[in-house]
Amino acid sequence: MAREGQRAPGLDRRSVVMGAVACCAAGGAAFAGPEDTLPQKGDRLVLADGAKAGQAVTLDGLPVGGELIEAVAVDPQGVRREGSRFSKIILVRVAPDQVAEDQRAHAVEGVVALSGVCTHQGCTISGWNHETKRLSCFCHHSEFLPAEGGRVAKGPARKRLPVLPLARGEGGALMVAGGFIGKPGPGAA
Repeated sequence: MAREGQRAPGLDRRSVVMGAVACCAAGGAAFAGPEDTLPQKGDRLVLADGAKAGQAVTLDGLPVGGELIEAVAVDPQGVRREGSRFSKIILVRVAPDQVAEDQRAHAVEGVVALSGVCTHQGCTISGWNHETKRLSCFCHHSEFLPAEGGRVAKGPARKRLPVLPLARGEGGALMVAGGFIGKPGPGAA
């Protein structure tokens, strides 16, 4: 045992830093989760929670300026892709002409889908302000603009929310048109 003013044997600054780097590298892999738990092209979207959980998300059920909707992707065999918290999807609908030009290909009639996990420290995005058209994270008050591809409007988050491309399916049902654009989770690109 080290006395006051002496270092513990085998524990120097470099060892501590290298241990922290190794721990973070291992944790980064844990953030990603298995690829098959994330939404995939061809999945349909269903309501995640509440009395209507499991029902298909349709354009008719998403009025312009309505509430934030939490959804989950379901594969063609009917299996919900929810093995990772990073598969959490949030949907909002704005007027189609309010969706940024570079984001219109990923939206359907003003409906945009984004990762429901804040890029700052991984808290859940759960706020939606109708007037400012911003999503918010209540942990540290970051705000995001869904119509602009999840761009950060107010920090501390510095990186946008990943976008999930959408397609219109039969009967106005919303379908996944591709994987997340950007990595879901804290430190997302």
